[in-house]
Amino acid sequence: MGSQLDPGPVDPIGPWSAQKHQLLHDYLSSYTTVMKGQRWCRDGYHYIDAFAGSGRPVLRDAHEQRYIDGSPRIALGIPNPFTTYTFIEMEPWRVARLRELKDEFPDRTIRVVPGDCNEVIVEKITPRIRHERFNRGFIFLDPFGINLAWETIEAVAETGALEIFLNFPTMGLNRAALHNELDGLTAERASQMNRVWGSEGWRDLIYERRQGLWEAREFKKAPTRAEHLGRLFIEHRLAKVFRHVSDPIVMTNSHGAPVYCLIFAGHNETGAKIAGSIFDRHQRRATGPQRRAGVDPTGTLPLIWTG
Repeated sequence: MGSQLDPGPVDPIGPWSAQKHQLLHDYLSSYTTVMKGQRWCRDGYHYIDAFAGSGRPVLRDAHEQRYIDGSPRIALGIPNPFTTYTFIEMEPWRVARLRELKDEFPDRTIRVVPGDCNEVIVEKITPRIRHERFNRGFIFLDPFGINLAWETIEAVAETGALEIFLNFPTMGLNRAALHNELDGLTAERASQMNRVWGSEGWRDLIYERRQGLWEAREFKKAPTRAEHLGRLFIEHRLAKVFRHVSDPIVMTNSHGAPVYCLIFAGHNETGAKIAGSIFDRHQRRATGPQRRAGVDPTGTLPLIWTG
C-alpha cells in the first residue's frame, strides 16, 4: 500500500493513465519552451484543463493505491510556466481541491471555474484566446464519459489560437451508443452520439442496411475498434476544422482493452511536429521493433490531414 489516503472522495485512475500523463508532460514542456521566446505573443499563452478532476488522483493497481499528479499538477510543475492556468470542473469537492493549488503554487496565475466545460469554453475561453488577439493556448480535453460536445471542439478550432489533446472516449461510445444493430439504440443514446459527433453523419459511416430474414435492418459495417473509430472522427470531423491532426494513439487498460484514443489537433505546424515526435517515441516504446503500420521511420508521426 502506498501513502495513506485522505478521508473523503478520491479520483481513482488505472495505471494506463501514466502514459497519458507522460505524453501531456512532454508536450507541455516543449510547447512552453518554444512559446517563452515568442515576443509577438503579447497577451501570453494559456493552459486550460477542461475536465480537471481533483488534481491529485489515486492510482489503483494490483499492488497498491497511491496519489499521483493529475493533469493540473503536471501543467503547473513544468519549468517554463504558462501565463495563466484555467481549471474547469463541475463537482464541488473537486473544485475545492483545485482551489488549494493556488496556495501550493503561489507564483502561478490560477483560475478555477466551476461548471460544464462545454459552456465555460464557449462563453469564457474562446472569446478571450484568439489568433487576432496575439495570444495562444492549449486545452486538455479528457472527458469522464461521452459528455464533450462537438460544438465545443468546433469553437476551439475557430479561434485559430488553441491546440488540443483530445482523449476520444471510444470505449464509452461503444458501450453507450454503438451497438451492433442500430435499431437497438434508444433515442436518448442516439442524441448523445449526435452531440459528440455534431451531426447524424456517424450513422452512415458506421452502419449499413442489410436484408434480414424478415426485413432489412441496419448493422455495423465493421467492428468499431478504437483506432477505426478514432480515424473516422479525425477524417470526418477534426480534419475539417483543424489544419493539423495526428494519428490516434490507442490507450489500453491493464487488461489490454482499448479505452480511448489520444489525438493532437491544432493550426500550428511547429506544434504538430512536436506532438508527432512525442507520439512517435511513445509508439516506439510501446511496440518495440514491431512498429505499428503507417508510422514514418523518420521520427514524425504522419498526419491524417494538413492544409
